[in-house]
Amino acid sequence: MLDFNAFFSLVDFGVIIQSLGWLSLGVITVVEKFAPKDKKPWTAILTFIGKMLTKEFAESQKVLMDRVEVLSDKVEAVAESVEETRAIAAKVRILRFSDEIIGKQAHSRESFVQIFADIDTYDRYCRNHLDFKNHNTVSATKLITDAYDERSKKSDFSY
Repeated sequence: MLDFNAFFSLVDFGVIIQSLGWLSLGVITVVEKFAPKDKKPWTAILTFIGKMLTKEFAESQKVLMDRVEVLSDKVEAVAESVEETRAIAAKVRILRFSDEIIGKQAHSRESFVQIFADIDTYDRYCRNHLDFKNHNTVSATKLITDAYDERSKKSDFSY
């Protein structure tokens, strides 16, 4: 019968493990040398180790990207809301300006230039957002344009 205590006392396990490590390193290196390009063991081992080391980072990066996407959607919604608010404000100024013209209030050339900028802003928004309630300023715009043309001919803008 084999005496295991005597056997283990004769064997140095550190040397055996070290030898097995060097042997496997040599075998993998030889296999790497002759393996096809897509079947390299060192590449596979290092890729696996790299994935294990960066797994937590990749997961946290995915969570961060998801949060950024949610924030991006929110920012786009806010930007759309701001753009709609600007269009509504331009519409209000257009309607008020036409009411002032009907009330015979005099306006400067600069006031007309500004209201034409508001008309452009409002019309551009309406063209880009077909679902937006539109054509509320058609007659007001015509009235403003006619008043501007008339005042331009007479050169009687207020200053």
